[in-house]
Amino acid sequence: MLTITILGLCAWFNWETLKTDDFTVIYKKDYYQEALHTLHNLEYYKGNVRQIVGEGQRNLPVVIEDVGAISNGFANPIFHNVHIFTHPPGFAYRMEGIENWYRAVAVHEYAHILHLSKTKGFAKILANVFGSLFSPNIYSPGWITEGITVFNESMVAPYEGRLNDGFFDSYIAARVHEKDMPSIIEATNAPVDFPFGTYYLYGGEFFNFLAREYGVEKFSEFFSEYGSYFWAPLSAVIPFVGLDVAARKIYGKPFPHLFRAWREYEERQHENWRPAGTKITEPGWYIYSLRAQGGNLYYVRYRPVKLDGFYYRSMIHLMVFDTDHDTERVVASLSGTITAPLRCTNEKLYYTTRQLVSGHANVYYGGFGVVMNLHERDLVTGTDKIVLTENIRGFCVLPDGRILYSKDRVHGFGSELWVYDGNRTEMRFETELLVNELDANDDHIVAVARCDFDNWDIYILDLEDERIEALVATPWIEGSIALKNDSLIFTANYDKEYSVYMYDLKAGELYRLTENGYADYGVVIDDGLYFLGMAQNGFDVYRKELAPQDYELVDSELSQEPDFDELAIDVRRGGYGDVLKTLIPALRIPFAMPTKSDLSAWTYGLLLLGGDATNENMYGGLLARDPDDEDLILNLLWQSRFFTPLDMVFLYDYRNSLDYSITYPVFLNLEYGLSNLTMFLDGRAFEGFTRQEFAPGLALAFQYPRTTVSTRFSFPFERQSWGSEINRSAQRMQLTLRQMIMEGEARLFANAHVDPRNPEIPSCAIRGYDSITSPKALSLSAEYGQRLCRLRRGLWNPNIYFEDLYWIIFADYLWTQGGTTYYSAGCELRLEVKTGFGFVRLLPRLGIAFTKASTIQVYFAIFPSLPI
Repeated sequence: MLTITILGLCAWFNWETLKTDDFTVIYKKDYYQEALHTLHNLEYYKGNVRQIVGEGQRNLPVVIEDVGAISNGFANPIFHNVHIFTHPPGFAYRMEGIENWYRAVAVHEYAHILHLSKTKGFAKILANVFGSLFSPNIYSPGWITEGITVFNESMVAPYEGRLNDGFFDSYIAARVHEKDMPSIIEATNAPVDFPFGTYYLYGGEFFNFLAREYGVEKFSEFFSEYGSYFWAPLSAVIPFVGLDVAARKIYGKPFPHLFRAWREYEERQHENWRPAGTKITEPGWYIYSLRAQGGNLYYVRYRPVKLDGFYYRSMIHLMVFDTDHDTERVVASLSGTITAPLRCTNEKLYYTTRQLVSGHANVYYGGFGVVMNLHERDLVTGTDKIVLTENIRGFCVLPDGRILYSKDRVHGFGSELWVYDGNRTEMRFETELLVNELDANDDHIVAVARCDFDNWDIYILDLEDERIEALVATPWIEGSIALKNDSLIFTANYDKEYSVYMYDLKAGELYRLTENGYADYGVVIDDGLYFLGMAQNGFDVYRKELAPQDYELVDSELSQEPDFDELAIDVRRGGYGDVLKTLIPALRIPFAMPTKSDLSAWTYGLLLLGGDATNENMYGGLLARDPDDEDLILNLLWQSRFFTPLDMVFLYDYRNSLDYSITYPVFLNLEYGLSNLTMFLDGRAFEGFTRQEFAPGLALAFQYPRTTVSTRFSFPFERQSWGSEINRSAQRMQLTLRQMIMEGEARLFANAHVDPRNPEIPSCAIRGYDSITSPKALSLSAEYGQRLCRLRRGLWNPNIYFEDLYWIIFADYLWTQGGTTYYSAGCELRLEVKTGFGFVRLLPRLGIAFTKASTIQVYFAIFPSLPI
C-alpha cells in the first residue's frame, strides 16, 4: 500500500524542465518533443522579438499543456510565465497562415512578456521591489498589448502571422467600403460586435501602419518611455497624463491623432475594394463552412445575443438555404461551433463538435481535454446521432459510406489516416503531413495538408496505395475544398486576397472564380457560384455567375525553415525543483491604512501573492498589526490543483478561523443535456475555532439551445462529538433558470434554507427591502430583461465608454419562518460602463420597487463586472 501511495504521489511530481539562460520550459515527462521544439523556437527567434520590443530582464518559465484540440497560449505578466497548448490549429471561421504552431505562439507570448515587463527608471525600481503590478506597460489598451504581439508574429516569416494572410486587410477594406472605420474609442473598448478579437485586428493593423510611417525602432523607444511612467495607472483613466505624453515624445502626436492618420491611410489603400458577388443572406456574424446538396446550401451560423449587462448567449444554428426560392431556415441548434467542414451525402449531413474527456496533461482544464463528436444527421427525418468520438482533425464520407478521418500523431508532427465503417475503426497509414481537411467523391480523395514550417497545400490521396501527393502547392494557403465531379473548388489567399479557384482534375488546368472582395468556401450549383463573403457585420452567403478565368500560379519566394542545429545554446535538464523556484512571491506590496475616521490610528502591513508557474499552487498572505488590540493580523490563502482535477482552497485567519473548499468535477459535457456535475465539501472552523462546520454538497447544470438550468445543494452540519460547541443540521438550495425568449431572457432565481439551530441567523433579501433574517426562508425572483438600445459612445480623455442599456421587469417573493411573506415588483435600468481602457467594467442599476406595504422604493447600486 505504501508503494502504491508513493508511486501515486510521484505521478503528480512528474514535471520536468529544459533550461537555458533565458527560458525554462516546464512539461510533463511524455512531452519532451513539444518542450524541445518550443525551446528551440524561443531561442532562435528571441532576437527578432527583442529587436522590436526591447530586451528581456530575467529567465522566463514556459509551461507546456495538453488540453486536447484547443489551440491557444497565454502570458501572465504578473506571475511572469507563459503557457502553450500543444494542438496546432487548423481553420476556424477562416484560413490562417501558421507554418509552425510553436514558433507562432512562442513569438506572440514572448512579445507579451517583453512588452508588459518593460520598465525604466523609478518605475523599474518599484516593479523590481514590489512586483509586476507596478510595470507601467501593463496599463495599456488592448490594441497596444495585442497589436505589438500580432506585429511580432507576422515578422518572422512572410506567410505566417495575422498581418500576412489577408483576412485583417479584407475586414478593414470592408469597413472602408461601408465608410465606417473604427474610432480609437471603439478599438479601445471592444464592444460585442463582429469580429471578436478586434484588439488583435485593429492593434495589428495600427502597429503595421506605425512601422511603415515611423519605423519599427520606435516601438521599443515608446515602450521604454512609457515604461518609466510610474504614474501609469492614472493614465488608464486619463491617457492625457501618460500614454499620450509618451506618444507625443516618440511620434510627435497623441494617440487619437495617430489613430486618425491610420484611418485615413486605410481609406486611401482600400478605396477601390468591392464585394465579389451579390449578398443573398443578411444576419452577418460568423459562418462556418458551406456545403451544397442538391439545390440547397448548408452552413453553420454563429451569432451572440446580448441579454443583460456584460452577458450574452451564443446562438449556433445549422442552416439551410434554398437556392430555388432564396429562403433560409434553421435546421438544428448546435451546442458548439463545428470543428471541421460539413460533409453531405445521401440525404445525410455530417459535422463535428467538441466534447470533453479526462486524462490530458494539463492544469488549465483540470486534466480534461477536447476531442470531437462526429454527428450524423438525417436530413429527411431530422434525427441526429453521434457516430464516433475521437481526436478527429479532418474527415470525409467515402462513396461506400465509410468515414475517412485524420488524427494528429501523438508527440510528433504528422497525421494518421483512419477509416470507420460503422462498427470499428482501422488505421490505414501514417504520413509526415498534417492533414486538416478531406473530401471524396466516386473518383477522387482530396486532402488539405502541410509539412512542418509550411502552409496548407492541396494533395491527392490514394487510400489503397497509401500515398498522398501534392496537387496545388505554394507558400500561400490553400483550403476550404469541395469536389464537384472532376473539378475541385478551393480557396487560396494568393497575394493576401481570399479568392475562390477551380482545379480541373482531368485536364490539370487552374481557374480563378472570384475577383476583388473576400471569398471563401466556394460551391457550384448549376451555373452559379456560391461562397462566403464578408461585410462589416460579418459573413454571409454571396452569389455570382460561374465564369472561370484561366489562372497561372506565380512563383513566390519560399519561407526559410530555421536551422536549429546552428543554435549555440546550453540546454540543461531539470525537474520539479525548477517548478518550486517559481513560487517566489510575485507581488510584495506594503500598505498603510487608517483604522479610525479621525486618522488617529493606523495599521501597517504587507500583502504577498504568488504561485508556481504551472498554476497548480497559488497563495496569498496579509500580515499587519492591529493598533487597537495591539495584536497580529495574519490572513493566509492557498489554492492547490496539485491533485487535479481536485481543486482545494484554504483561507486562514490567525486565531479566528480556517475556511476550506474542496471541489471535484464528476462529469463535464459540451453537448446538450447534463453539462456539469460537481461534488464539493465546504468547511470552516470559526469563532476562535470553537465551532466546526462541514458542508458537503452537489452542483448540477443543464444546457439546451435556449435554456440553461443550474442548481446547487449543500448540507451544513456541526457536531459536538467532532469538536463543535453545538449540534446543528441545515439545508440550502439555489436554483437558476434562464430561458431565452425572442431577443430577451426570462430568469428565475430561487433560494431556500432551513437552518433553525444556527446562532447566526441567515439573512436574505429581495428588491425593495433591507436584509431580512430568518431560520427558514424561501425567496423567488422572476425577471425578464432585454437590450433597450445600443449606445456605443465614449471618451478617450477621460477614458470612459457606455456600451448598451438594458431594461428589466421583475417580481420578487420571500417567505420566512412563521408564514410572514414579503413581495415586490418593479423595473430596472442597467447600463454597461467601461473605463480603464475597457478593462474595468461597471454595471450601474437604477430601479424602482413597489412593495407589499404599498410603498415605493427607489434604489441605485453599482456592480463591478470582471472581464473573465
